[in-house]
Amino acid sequence: MKIPTLLGGALLLCTAAHAAPSAWDFEYRGFYDYHDPGVLRTDVAVTGRIVGEDADGDGVIHESELDSLWMTMRLWSGDFARCGGGTVDHDCQLDVFAFRPASDALDITASWRDNDATQLEYHTEEFVSGDRYVARSSYGHDYPVDDYYLFGAGTMLTVTPAPPVPEPGAWMMLGGGLLALAAFFRRSRGGGNPYRA
Repeated sequence: MKIPTLLGGALLLCTAAHAAPSAWDFEYRGFYDYHDPGVLRTDVAVTGRIVGEDADGDGVIHESELDSLWMTMRLWSGDFARCGGGTVDHDCQLDVFAFRPASDALDITASWRDNDATQLEYHTEEFVSGDRYVARSSYGHDYPVDDYYLFGAGTMLTVTPAPPVPEPGAWMMLGGGLLALAAFFRRSRGGGNPYRA
């Protein structure tokens, strides 16, 4: 019984040792409506997850140190760390990123666009931390929807550490270890009784 316990412990240690860079969930909530000054919209939020590591040890995770920057906005959700390489009509862009885990200071400038000229549709979003969040849509000849929000005293940023995300190799090690344990248990159970099916 000690051998499976040791195997299981070794497997867990290997998985922990191969944990991926750190991850944090963040939420900006509460924006002031540009079209109705003074009104704090607590129902408006931009959320996301940062995955990366401070490889150069300067206390800041820069854009080049990101594995992923998933952001969920009103019109679109996606990984802004994988931006670029899109088309003229559909693309996202990350212009500024800096995150200081020790102080939860977060600086993001990101945008996204999706245009369909044949249907006369366009959708764009722009997020500039500390300044504005803008979402614009137009469908055909309808009057465009323009949601323009400003940061202010009521805008709250919450950052919470997320569980580490194992690297693909760690998942393979975990699967292999579980298969080995299953084979070990099957062999040890089946070996004691020759009449067991």
